[in-house]
Amino acid sequence: MTFPLEGKSGNSLEQAPPDVFRSMLAQMIQAALQAEFDRFLGAGRWERSGERRGWRNGTKRRRLHTRVGTIELRVPKDREGRFQPSLFERYQRSEKAFVLALVEMYIQGVSTRKVQKVVEQLCGVLVSASQVSALTKRLDTELEAWRRRSLAGRTYPYLIVDAHQEKVRREGRVLPTAVLSVIGISEDGYREHLGVWTGHSESRESWVQVFRDLTQRGLEGVVYVVSDEHMGLVQALGLYFPEAAHQRCQVHYLRNAHAYVSTDALRSELLTGLRDVWAAPTRKEARSRVTRLIDTLRERKAPSAADWLEETVDQTLAFFVLPEAHRKRLKSTNSVEHDHAEIRRRTRVVRIFPNEASLLRLISALAVERNEKWMERRYLKRSEATRSEAELRQPA
Repeated sequence: MTFPLEGKSGNSLEQAPPDVFRSMLAQMIQAALQAEFDRFLGAGRWERSGERRGWRNGTKRRRLHTRVGTIELRVPKDREGRFQPSLFERYQRSEKAFVLALVEMYIQGVSTRKVQKVVEQLCGVLVSASQVSALTKRLDTELEAWRRRSLAGRTYPYLIVDAHQEKVRREGRVLPTAVLSVIGISEDGYREHLGVWTGHSESRESWVQVFRDLTQRGLEGVVYVVSDEHMGLVQALGLYFPEAAHQRCQVHYLRNAHAYVSTDALRSELLTGLRDVWAAPTRKEARSRVTRLIDTLRERKAPSAADWLEETVDQTLAFFVLPEAHRKRLKSTNSVEHDHAEIRRRTRVVRIFPNEASLLRLISALAVERNEKWMERRYLKRSEATRSEAELRQPA
C-alpha cells in the first residue's frame, strides 16, 4: 500500500516523522478490518438487521509489520470465533517482498537517497544482511511452492498471456528483464495466475520454458489463447498448443495501427473502422466490414494501412469462435496488463531491482494475492459453457 498524501504544510509526507505514517496507516487498516467484520456479521455496530449472521465479542490486539514500521491493531472477534480477517496474509506477503527489495538495495550499497530514506526512516529499524537472509528464505519457500504447484485435475480452456519489462542489476550493469505472465480461466469461469516467470528477454526460448513448465505441472485442455503478436511467443504457442485458437490482442493492435497512417483524420478513421469490425455479430460480417474499411483506406490514399490490415487483421478475429458472453473479456490481454500496472506502481519506488530473485519474489507475491481475490468472483458467466477444441476449429 502506498498513500501519496501531503501534510498540512503542503510538504510531502515523505519528510514527516515515521510516527505520522504509522498512525495514518493504522487508522486506514483498522477501518478496513472493521468494514470486513461488518460484512462478515451482516450488520454494523448497533445495527438491527435480518441478515445478521453473528454477534460481536470484543477485540484482540495484533501487530502488523509494514514498510513504515510495526503498527498495533484491534482485530474484532465474534462469539463463535469464526472471523478470520483476510487482510493480514494478503497485505503482508507483498509488503514483505516490497520491503525486502528495498532493503537488499540498501545493504548492497546500490540504493538511491530515496531508498535509503525509506529503509532507515520509514521501516523504523536498521536491518542486517543476516536478518534479510532469514526473511527472504521464509518468503521464498512459500512462493516457490506456489510456483511449482500442480495444475493437474483442473482444466483451463482459456489462457491470457503477456509480458513487460523491469530493470534489474546484474554483474554491475542495469539490464532490462522480462516479466512473463500467464492467466488461466477455468471451466467454471474463474481466473487464476498459473505462474509468473522472469527472463532476460521475451524470446522464443523464454516462452518455451514457460509453456514447458506449465505442461509439466499438468496444464491441459487449452483451446484458446489471447496474447500480443510477438514472434517468439507465437512460435512457442505453436509448439505446445498447436490446436488452440490464437487471438491477437486488440488493444496492442490498435496501438500498432498508429504507425500506418500519417494524419489524425486517417488515424481516427482507421481506429473507428477497426472497432466497428470487432463489434460485428459474426466473423462473416466482420470480414465484410474489413473489406469495406480496406477499400476506404485505399480511396483515402493510405495504401500502407490498407496492406497491413489485409495481411494481419484476421489475427484479431479468432474471438468470434467464443460464446458471445465471453468475447468482451477475451479479445485483449487487459487482465494481465492490470497486474503489470500494479507491479509498476510498486516498482516506481524500487526503480532498479537489486537482483532477479527480488523481482521474482515481488511479482509472485502479487500474483498469489490476486488469485486469492479472484477466487471470490467468477470472471466469465457460468451459464455459458466453454467450447471444445472441435467446436473452436469450426468457422463462426
